[in-house]
Amino acid sequence: VVSGSDDNTVRIWDAATGAQLHELKGHSHWVTSVDFSHDGKRVVSGSDDKTVRIWVLEDEKRNLELKGHRDDVNSVSFSHDRKRVVSGS
Repeated sequence: VVSGSDDNTVRIWDAATGAQLHELKGHSHWVTSVDFSHDGKRVVSGSDDKTVRIWVLEDEKRNLELKGHRDDVNSVSFSHDRKRVVSGS
């Protein structure tokens, strides 16, 4: 399970036990939308800081910051082939 929060973090949880597996930090404002890649190796997040980030779960500190929105990012999703990310603001 993946969640975004008003504490600016993205968290990954074990669905069976409820244990937190990862805490991803990098956004400077609320995280409003998150999505797992279909292979479960990456997470995309959108935030009120007007950025989209793609996180590599094997390395919590490795992420790609995508800039370009002029307003809060409200929706993000991976394409099925994992080659593209769509975001809405």
